[in-house]
Amino acid sequence: MKHRTTGRTAATLLAAALTALSACAAPEAPSPSGTAEITQVSAGETEAAADTAEKNELTVLEVTRLMGNGINLGNTMEAYNHKGYLDGQDPTNFESLWGMPHTTQEMVDGMKAAGFDTLRVPVAWTNGMYYESGDYTIDERLFARVEEIVNYALNADMYVIVNDHWDGGWWGKFGSAAEETRNTAMEMYTAMWTQIAERFRDYSYKLVLESANEELGDGLNNKEQCEDSGALKGDEVFDKIYEINSRFVKTVRATGGKNADRFLLIAGYNTDFDHTSDDRYRMPEDTAENKLIVSVHYYGPWDYCGTRAVNQWGSPIQYKEQNETMARMTKFTEKGYGVIIGEYGVLTDGRPTPKPDTDIYFTNFLNNCDLYNYCPLLWDCNGLYRRREGKIYDETIAKLFLDRS
Repeated sequence: MKHRTTGRTAATLLAAALTALSACAAPEAPSPSGTAEITQVSAGETEAAADTAEKNELTVLEVTRLMGNGINLGNTMEAYNHKGYLDGQDPTNFESLWGMPHTTQEMVDGMKAAGFDTLRVPVAWTNGMYYESGDYTIDERLFARVEEIVNYALNADMYVIVNDHWDGGWWGKFGSAAEETRNTAMEMYTAMWTQIAERFRDYSYKLVLESANEELGDGLNNKEQCEDSGALKGDEVFDKIYEINSRFVKTVRATGGKNADRFLLIAGYNTDFDHTSDDRYRMPEDTAENKLIVSVHYYGPWDYCGTRAVNQWGSPIQYKEQNETMARMTKFTEKGYGVIIGEYGVLTDGRPTPKPDTDIYFTNFLNNCDLYNYCPLLWDCNGLYRRREGKIYDETIAKLFLDRS
């Protein structure tokens, strides 16, 4: 079954619907009837879809289908060492600061061959910025390296997403008790995205820009770099998120070129399903039609996905919880917005061996994505996908993704 690019089969849709709409205890999706017709998509139809993507004639619901299953280049360009930059270090050296190998074209080609059609590239842009002095210019060396990796993905015929990712927690300035600090935060954010947008204004429409990572929410009151942060309360947080996302859209659109109608990814509240589904969360207005996508992340339940405390998944209650959570984002697709699950995973602490039940967890999760037309992006930091070797070591997980390509 092709998750997105070559279309879904009738058999796949039946399996996804049966699994996602029931709370069955079966460890994997029920098998569809053997009489279900398998729909094949010709090479000509695939090429036509790619041509339409380049002409930007797709809606968000169509493009999230084409973006397929994706993967993150985790713990790489967002590895944070702003202090090192202030001390005179080359910001491109930070790429391997958190233990990741230096990214190559071959690594990205391997991701594509493993069944991934989209690469998300998290970036810490203040790794190349003297923002304390009011100079928000991004260092050319950092810019050039990010651009090189973006080109790796485009060369591999992948979609690619670029954001500002955690970045040391500077986002807490938005929640400062001082108006001057809050204004400075917006000035810095605007300057950052003006430069990024201008740099990529004429790039392929397969490049998607993302307003933030998980910072829009609790991160706006983060005290790591702003001791008097925490001023935003209740509805004020939702209002500030709307203001930031609106500034992002206006800033990118104002640079013209392909940015005038490029697909833009709008960060949800904490990228959390519940907070983002709250009626107080609002998508920004846009001068382009059908070009906005909302971003959420999914690591539920955390004790299974993010800790070593639990090593089993698959009870009827767990199926039900996952299915019900995934259904919430249809609130956005029904209004014509796309949905990208920018991160999900059963984390392995960098080991290539998955936890028990990872395969059935992924299967049900991805079936939900198929059913609701969401684009899922695996969070991976040289764990399941081994970058130097260019493959997923575990045969079951490798087959799971390859079968959906």
